[in-house]
Amino acid sequence: MKNFEEMTVRELVELGGEAKSPQRVNSDKAFKARMRQEDKRTFVQVEDGGVKGMNKTLNLTQAGTFLSLLAYMDMNKEGLLYFNQKALSAKDIAELTGKSARSVQTQISELVSLGYVRSEKVGRSFQYYIDPRLASRGTRTEKDFFTKLYNIQLREKIKKLTVQELGLLFMMLPYFNTKFYALCRNPHELDANKVELFDRERFAEEVGISLVQVKRLIASLLKKQALVGLRTCRTALIITPKLVSRQNRFVTIEEVTDVIGNELNVRERMEW
Repeated sequence: MKNFEEMTVRELVELGGEAKSPQRVNSDKAFKARMRQEDKRTFVQVEDGGVKGMNKTLNLTQAGTFLSLLAYMDMNKEGLLYFNQKALSAKDIAELTGKSARSVQTQISELVSLGYVRSEKVGRSFQYYIDPRLASRGTRTEKDFFTKLYNIQLREKIKKLTVQELGLLFMMLPYFNTKFYALCRNPHELDANKVELFDRERFAEEVGISLVQVKRLIASLLKKQALVGLRTCRTALIITPKLVSRQNRFVTIEEVTDVIGNELNVRERMEW
């Protein structure tokens, strides 16, 4: 049998090989170069299924505290909360997030009891770890159905938002569409004509929060620019791509207006 160097292009293809033109080779090299130049910001990856499961057991304050903890996960250390060369105590976390020390300690203890956070006594203090099945810190991933939270931007938002606002934002994460970033009932639907936007009542029911709380907190999240409202015949809620990524692309206004204007969403006028 001939070796590869002696074969014709046709013979290689017949054996399952692939022939590339010089233009195709250059194109592939350019694509790989673009991939290497992708956004290098570090992020925490949160699994959609994990968040939906947690929504059934967490109240807003617990959810907000958990979101705050995610911003301080260390790389490749089994979910350890770590910052500036130091494992973080509850007091450290309170100082970094600008929240009440007593409240942070209470909520972390409750998260430990629920199994979402693990505590380990080292000397006279405790170290805390996020369950790696729920979230992990990294710089790149190939997995589906997740949300990337950019660390620096998340830390900035944590200081500006109340713990309940953070809690609702956490509960919303898996419901932002992976292509259009709009809050919807079918977040993995990629056809703009089939994406069904949430209204206030249905979303409140989905996450088990009172309608009064949802309306109040959404209004505040819009004011503090954690969310953006795009209005035509009705309003779509979009999470800012500066904070969150559902994929490696940005959504356009035209794409979101296509979602708002589909037959599923034009039936009712709805404001958040």
